[in-house]
Amino acid sequence: MQNDAVLDRPTPAAPRFLEEDRHFSLPADARPAAPFRDEFLDPEPGLSPMRAGRCGFIQALARPLDRAFLADFLVDFTWASSLLEGSSYSVLDTAALLKRGERNPSKPMDEAVLALNHQRVAEHLWSHREWSVDNVCRMHALLTDDHGLAEVCGSDHFLPLEQRGKPREFQDIRLRQSAYLPPFRPGTGHATSLLGQVMAVARTLHPVQASFYLLTRMAYIQSFANGNKRTARIAANLPLLESGMLPLSYVDVDKAEYLRGMVAFYELGSARVLERTFIRAYAKSVVRASRVSDVMKADGFDADAVSDHLAEYVTSGRRPTGRHAAAFIA
Repeated sequence: MQNDAVLDRPTPAAPRFLEEDRHFSLPADARPAAPFRDEFLDPEPGLSPMRAGRCGFIQALARPLDRAFLADFLVDFTWASSLLEGSSYSVLDTAALLKRGERNPSKPMDEAVLALNHQRVAEHLWSHREWSVDNVCRMHALLTDDHGLAEVCGSDHFLPLEQRGKPREFQDIRLRQSAYLPPFRPGTGHATSLLGQVMAVARTLHPVQASFYLLTRMAYIQSFANGNKRTARIAANLPLLESGMLPLSYVDVDKAEYLRGMVAFYELGSARVLERTFIRAYAKSVVRASRVSDVMKADGFDADAVSDHLAEYVTSGRRPTGRHAAAFIA
């Protein structure tokens, strides 16, 4: 996890969240211990039904979810999610690796393996959309596989065989730079039970609400010895893909804001920071995965500006006045 200096610095231009700001004014070791709380697995706090619904309304220009879409999504998701894990691979590095098998020799081997694992897990989810603990465990195993390579031995990105895809039973864990204390009930199957509970609750929600719920709660329960946030990020796409909606690529997610949002939920049960991050990320994912006509491009189409307008629409319900952003709304 990122150091406190980054976690404690508010993201530029971010709205002020006073409770969270006060909380993060102290370093992690000075904040009160925050043990696991069962009530944090309730659907609330979460994305409101209105905001979730508007995430569906901004897909008027969405590309079909076909193999051509998958090829582009693999690069975007792999690159962006790996960046959130600390990878230095660029989008061009990632595309060269995934499409042509060309590894950047100037960068660590574990970053290449991390990227390839993201590709494998996204391909797996594309064809395996079962709402089950077993499917989540398979995805975790794919994400944390070191492939027996001595060069990546000891990397924090991977786990030994006996821990890959297997919920914690006797491993207690502590998160770096956080006061959160994950649940630990050795020998009881508690980690597996919590994972099943999270999947069951998510199944009852609107697809976008379910996506946000999985992103937050699957990371919160820390069912695995490592790789929990990675697993939550790919699992958050299960309800979206199952319902025929565009998936989250996480491109341009601000890492500091994302980590701050996760820790705010872990320690306070506050989802406000992460909700803002999620909505921005989804708007960006939608714009990148939509069919923008040559006419719109010639007319000065600005993807970042359109993403911002769509995120504002999802948040507030105010329809954008600009014709480019308005074209995305059904």
